Amino acid sequence: MIKQTTDNNSILRYHAKIETGEILACKKIWKVYDHLAGKVTATDLEYYYSPARGDHVVNFFERYLRHSKGKMGGKPVKLELWEKAMLCAQYGFVDIEGIRQYNRGILIVGKKNGKSFISSGEGLYLLTADGEAGPEVYTVATKRDQAKIIWDEARRMRNKSPALSKRIKATVNELRCDANEGVFKALASDSNTLDGLNVHGALLDEIHQWRNGKALYNIIVDGISAREQPMIFVTSTAGTVREDIYDDIYKECENIINGYKDDNGYKDERTLPLVYELDSRDEWNKRECWIKANPNLG
Repeated sequence: MIKQTTDNNSILRYHAKIETGEILACKKIWKVYDHLAGKVTATDLEYYYSPARGDHVVNFFERYLRHSKGKMGGKPVKLELWEKAMLCAQYGFVDIEGIRQYNRGILIVGKKNGKSFISSGEGLYLLTADGEAGPEVYTVATKRDQAKIIWDEARRMRNKSPALSKRIKATVNELRCDANEGVFKALASDSNTLDGLNVHGALLDEIHQWRNGKALYNIIVDGISAREQPMIFVTSTAGTVREDIYDDIYKECENIINGYKDDNGYKDERTLPLVYELDSRDEWNKRECWIKANPNLG
């Protein structure tokens, strides 16, 4: 295996830029990437970093996906370093049998940092390129209009991509890949198809807006049990609905991150928590700190 360095590994390069201060990151992001960088270079862990698996998803984004709107509409996607590092981490760590370590990625980040774009791209990847037979991929929210935001973006990205438009059939409510009998739909709490899901990929959008969302979340989590390497991707901005699923997940992220250096701390090796935020309230009026919550700034 080729030695991983900052020249050929996005996780190590992103971590190095954070370490040198070239990229200003909050404490939670620094802790996560310090942990991930150590895993990339370690040789005695249950899960190791596979460059082929990490690069595969990044190459899918940049080779097959096209922007769907605005002045960039129709042009190929070019990922930012933080996006590459996240995707490589999510999909690149595997065990000796090639089974993915992470089955849940959590991204909490400021508005207008491309959450819907990333989610849509991951949905298309899980539908067509993840090597799964009969993948069922769902965008999920408590309201159908919210659930369809990511699905609609995925449909537009499919329409803009010559390669994907050949492989994916689009109907009013479904994206279907006949080559692997995969399907990609939008689901909400009021859907009549929540029972009996066999989930390979679930994109849970804007959970800070979910009210009474715990039951829906549990249905999706239960739905991945029959899959060997499923992926739940949770995205949100800072919470506005209190004492609901967002607060639970944010606290879980804190516990996972704090447990990296604590032998007796909380452990969850199947979840990748990425929380982009300010470190203190007084940073809101310091322009140089805004990038901590907005990695796409600039």
